[in-house]
Amino acid sequence: MESSKLAIEHWNKTPLFKSEEERYSLYPWLYEVAEFSKHAGERVLEIGCGTGCDLLQFAKHGAHATGIDITSEHLRLARERVQGLAEVKKADATHLPFGDNEFDYVYSHGVIHHIENPRSVIDEIFRVLRPGGRFNIHVYALFSYFVATRIVRHRRKWRLYFEEGSLDPVHIDFYTARKLRRLFAPTEVTVEKFCCPPIPALEPVAGFFLVAKGQKPG
Repeated sequence: MESSKLAIEHWNKTPLFKSEEERYSLYPWLYEVAEFSKHAGERVLEIGCGTGCDLLQFAKHGAHATGIDITSEHLRLARERVQGLAEVKKADATHLPFGDNEFDYVYSHGVIHHIENPRSVIDEIFRVLRPGGRFNIHVYALFSYFVATRIVRHRRKWRLYFEEGSLDPVHIDFYTARKLRRLFAPTEVTVEKFCCPPIPALEPVAGFFLVAKGQKPG
């Protein structure tokens, strides 16, 4: 089954709804890394907005924010959460329903690793970004404390134990910094690791999220 169908089935059953307090307590690094407060007045696109928690932060800080998702339950919850402060659209990340050069900043947290043809998403990101526009993309790291603990606990079935609330299969790719840089090539990106709750000081080595930031050539 293609990755989009797996995602729709999984998250319609178990939507990822957390309060703002819960989300940023779980990911205390995210508020700064996502740059929620740095894009006032800019056109911001979130790919895979889920239930709208991050999207709302951009809007609260003055961005003209738009979020897309493919899961109907996520879209319903996102619209309910943002209350018209941001635009929420149903769309596939591989075929964005926007014109060329339309956004100043594209953000995506924990989404692209669920898509079987990630390069098509990157091509779309570059298409909708204005020249000089920036992107900020977060994916699962292969070498992390979280992967190691799942392998130890669940052995051959370890890939089923990453998404909350259900063991229904979803497509997941895990990235190294080298693999992530290749995905964006020839555009240069900075890559950092975050999220190691047991020992935050080990984030650069054992963090669960790789964060790629870069700029569309101008």
